[in-house]
Amino acid sequence: MNKKIIAGLTSKDEDWIIDRTLNSLVQYCEKVIVYDDGSTDNTEDICRSYDNVVWVVREKHDPLIREEAKQRLELINILGEYDPEYVLLLDADEIPTPSIVDFMENMDEGVSLWRSRMINLWGDETKYRVDSYTSPSGHEINWNPFSDKAWMKYPLMKYNREVTYEYDLDVQKGGCSDYHPAPNNPSGPVANQEDFYIIHYGKLAPTFVNGEKLKFYAEIEARDGEDSYESCLNKHVECSTGLEHLETKEINSSWIWLKDN
Repeated sequence: MNKKIIAGLTSKDEDWIIDRTLNSLVQYCEKVIVYDDGSTDNTEDICRSYDNVVWVVREKHDPLIREEAKQRLELINILGEYDPEYVLLLDADEIPTPSIVDFMENMDEGVSLWRSRMINLWGDETKYRVDSYTSPSGHEINWNPFSDKAWMKYPLMKYNREVTYEYDLDVQKGGCSDYHPAPNNPSGPVANQEDFYIIHYGKLAPTFVNGEKLKFYAEIEARDGEDSYESCLNKHVECSTGLEHLETKEINSSWIWLKDN
C-alpha cells in the first residue's frame, strides 16, 4: 500500500465476525484500532492475536446510553495519534470489498472524504437483500443498495491533523454527522465512488437473527425519549423483517475476501 491507512473499528461482542474483518483489514492497513464498548465474549482475545491490531476499551457507562457520537469523536482522536494519511471508519461487522486496495492505490488525493454503498447480506454470505416496501406503520423501507435512495456511508477520509473534528454529540444512536461515520467537517471535497462497497454482515449476527439486537436498540431509543419501547421495537421489527416482501440476489464473488487469504 502506497498510503498510510489506519482503520478504526467500533465493537461490542463481535467474536462471531471480527476475525474475518481483521483478516481483511491487516492486508492493507498499517494498523487497526479496535475501540471496544464493553465486550464480554472473546472479541479481545481475537484482536490481541494480531500484531498490528491495537485494543482500546472505552470507559464503562450505562449501555442503554449508547453515546455513539461521543464514541466516534473519541475514536477519531485516537486514530490521529498514529499519524495517518487516511482513516478507514467501520463497525466490526463491516468489511470493504477487496477492490478497495486498488482504489486506494490510485484514488484522487484531492478528495478528502469518499462515500460508499452498503450491501446488506441476508440469510448467509452468498445473498444480499434488495426489496423495498412500505411497512404497516408507514415507514419507507429500502434494502436495494443500488437504488437512488440506497443506504450510504462515508468510511474513507483523508486525515488532517490541523482540523478539530466534530460530531453531533447529542446523538445516542445512528447517524451522528452529515457524513456518518466520518465527522461533520472533512477538510476538503467529498465525493462518491463505485469502485468498492462495504459489505454489512450485521444481519447475519446471532443477536439479530434471534431478535435480541432489535430489543436492545428499542431500549436505547425509548430511554432517549424517541417513543415508547413497544413502538420502537415494532418499528425495528417491521423494518428489519418484512419477510413477505423479501427479495435477495446472489452476491458478486469478487466482493468477498477469500477465507484463506
